[in-house]
Amino acid sequence: MTEKFLEEYLGANRNWEAGGSTMVIDRFSAVPWEIIPDLSDYITYVKIGWTLSMLLSEKALSERIQKYRNSGMTVSHGGTLLEMAVLKGRIDDSLLKVKDIGFNSIEISEGVSDMPDRIKKRIAEFAHSNGLRLNVEVGKKNPRNQLSLDETVQKIGEASDLEPGFIIVEGRESGKSVEIFDDLGEIKWDWVNRIMDESPKEKIMFEAPIERQQIELVIRLGPGVNLGNVSMNSVAALETQRRGMRGDTFGILDTTVKVSGPPSNKFVYYIVANHGPIDQAGILELTGMNRKTLQTSLEELLKDGIIKVNPDRKDMRKKIYSLNTGLQ
Repeated sequence: MTEKFLEEYLGANRNWEAGGSTMVIDRFSAVPWEIIPDLSDYITYVKIGWTLSMLLSEKALSERIQKYRNSGMTVSHGGTLLEMAVLKGRIDDSLLKVKDIGFNSIEISEGVSDMPDRIKKRIAEFAHSNGLRLNVEVGKKNPRNQLSLDETVQKIGEASDLEPGFIIVEGRESGKSVEIFDDLGEIKWDWVNRIMDESPKEKIMFEAPIERQQIELVIRLGPGVNLGNVSMNSVAALETQRRGMRGDTFGILDTTVKVSGPPSNKFVYYIVANHGPIDQAGILELTGMNRKTLQTSLEELLKDGIIKVNPDRKDMRKKIYSLNTGLQ
């Protein structure tokens, strides 16, 4: 039997939105090596976090990296490793060591310390000239030393100039008090919307270590959202969320309906599809969006013929929004 049970017997939908890259964080906990070949289809790359690489012998680290690579995965070190190398004046030696030991991806970050632009360019040139994938992480790890939203967008723009595979928005392992997450781990959607509106969407990866955060980002941004700092134990669960095969997303990710425009349009479509018929006040209560953004999204969805509007029979002053079932 060469096909997975899911595809052969359940006819799983493989026409979901393109993309949906997943970065797994390896913190040296137990890895289910026996199913890694199957999970590899759903893992874009593995990151051996922080400076954990320094705790293993070269032989043990190289063997661990090779196990992942044998399953077709890309493997990266944590960005803090090169931050430390820069501070100690050992960046060139460290880059060579990273390559020689088997990493096939390099990460630039400034989570702990700032890095001069010339050094970032040198690291990027090393990666590109040696056939290594380059990722750039934006954001600070210290909750008391956070970038503003304007600074985050600016840093993302600067990162784009280095031609990375992904631009990773810092989320830490806690998923709290950094970048798009508040002190309770709730998502700051105004941050997400602006980042997605002003950045190369296909390159943006949000670190989202908590499964609830992953579900919310999939629902609002679609199954093609790139997510990082996912634990190995959450990979399969996340993939079923992307495919709309768990209770949280079951049946809602209808890829036959293409919703264009900003992420807010997809979110409003989701609310109308799953809670409609519904009036504007009801949508505002469920989404927490500001009224102007909601009205713009409703206008665009109506213009595209994805939803329809009718007067409320009980109160002609109200408008009721529902799906345009003629598209189904």
